[in-house]
Amino acid sequence: KKRPGSKPKLDERSRRLLAADLEERPFITLQERCEYLRTVASVEVSRSTVCRAIKRMDATRKKGADRPQNATSS
Repeated sequence: KKRPGSKPKLDERSRRLLAADLEERPFITLQERCEYLRTVASVEVSRSTVCRAIKRMDATRKKGADRPQNATSS
């Protein structure tokens, strides 16, 4: 039986690219991740979609202790 609703925008390839990007560049914004998926995978997604996909991967968007210090932090 077919599931109700529309087909997911992020396919398996896009999710793998997103997971690899999370490992490679953990400190970029959701908007930058959307632009990355647009250029690399030709997938137009919103920040909310990327946020939900990251949550489903059991990854966190929280920035850890290894975050690069900016000029204003002490």
